[in-house]
Amino acid sequence: MDMRPAGIRIATALAGIALATYTVLAPARGQTAGAAPLSPYGAILSTMGIVPNITYIGEFAANPNGGAGQGGEFAGTFAIGADVDLQKLMGLTGGAFHIEFTDRQGRNLANDTINSSVSVQENYGGGQTYFLTTLTYEQKLLGGIVDLQFGRTELGGVAFQDPIYCEFQSNNFCGEPAVMGKLINASYYPVPVWAGYATITPTAKTYFILGLFDNAPTESEPQYHGVNFSIDASEGAQIPLEAGYQTTFKNDNYPRRYDVGVILDRTPYSFTTYDPATKQLDSTDGFGRTMLYAQAKQMVYRPDMTSERGLTVFGAVAFGPDANQQANYGITAGAVYLGPFASRPMDSIGVAVGDTHYRDSYIDQLYAYRVNALDGSQRPASDLIMAEINYKVAPTPWLSVMPNIQYIDNPDSLGALPYPRSNLRNAFVFGLQIEVDAAVLSGLAPAK
Repeated sequence: MDMRPAGIRIATALAGIALATYTVLAPARGQTAGAAPLSPYGAILSTMGIVPNITYIGEFAANPNGGAGQGGEFAGTFAIGADVDLQKLMGLTGGAFHIEFTDRQGRNLANDTINSSVSVQENYGGGQTYFLTTLTYEQKLLGGIVDLQFGRTELGGVAFQDPIYCEFQSNNFCGEPAVMGKLINASYYPVPVWAGYATITPTAKTYFILGLFDNAPTESEPQYHGVNFSIDASEGAQIPLEAGYQTTFKNDNYPRRYDVGVILDRTPYSFTTYDPATKQLDSTDGFGRTMLYAQAKQMVYRPDMTSERGLTVFGAVAFGPDANQQANYGITAGAVYLGPFASRPMDSIGVAVGDTHYRDSYIDQLYAYRVNALDGSQRPASDLIMAEINYKVAPTPWLSVMPNIQYIDNPDSLGALPYPRSNLRNAFVFGLQIEVDAAVLSGLAPAK
């Protein structure tokens, strides 16, 4: 835990935001605002099939009330990599190569101060260090109907995911509903594992995903940072299966996505238990769990049929059928309005709420510990409910600034602080996310 006074932590975080904002908004020496000095080189790379990726995301969060304490923290992620079309580069039909390095810094407000297990800064996690996060080869077959990828990547970016979740700062939504980590073991960005998966699209609107992902939970620890290709930490595998229906603006006036899936987790895990003899929380070991899920996303309103502006609603549910899973289920729902004003077509408004429901047997263990070891009497809440509302300002294709307000109902007391004698107060969180796409800013990559 960061032992600096809350005021110093908030001031440090605000200074980091100010420095990042000044750095990206101030024109480089000899450069006028809006210029793309490297665009000639970007054009050369494009003809070679190389699209660079250079981004920075900084996220500040502060809770003026609620939780175990009050404070503010800042976390940032720098990423650099490229997608390479091997057909353009060397004539290899259907081939592609993907590489990305990441470096994370900062601290986790939910873990260190609020004492809740789900971060209010989605770019915190993975050991706050540097990784070769992505190194994969992609091969399309049968005219693109079959798309194979294998190499170093992570499960969270393939199964139970959708880009709309990362229209939010809360890790309860981005990159996938947080309940996934309470039902199975999983690998999450930016920590990679060995993996291979196939995406099959028999028609323009249907798809299937089948994969095999290694499970190496210790690889987020500092000794595994950097470039690591070993399988020494492997403890088993996860097998995702997903089937879905998906449209785009090319084939649907109101794009939508509906899918169902299952992840078979064939790895060992520990489940919290209470030991009456020692009056302490202990753990029991198990092997193998399952997660079932369904997702839905639908555009429901377009004020202008000549643009992509409009309102999209979404929802997701995940269920854990096994007796020793930490949670029974999780539910997420929300909406994103892209281009709320015709004059600002890339701005967006987002609102979302998610509920993680802990299994009764798990709450019973925490309750027994609270009563017998801590001399408390209040039963822990079964539902961790998190909500967010935000407005993303996108003045240019390379910059977005997203102030947001988050609310945590029943912080679960499972952060880095000691488990409390009674339930924590609900918490308000004020957040600010800054995202800079330096590849687009410099002209090395086209606007997305």
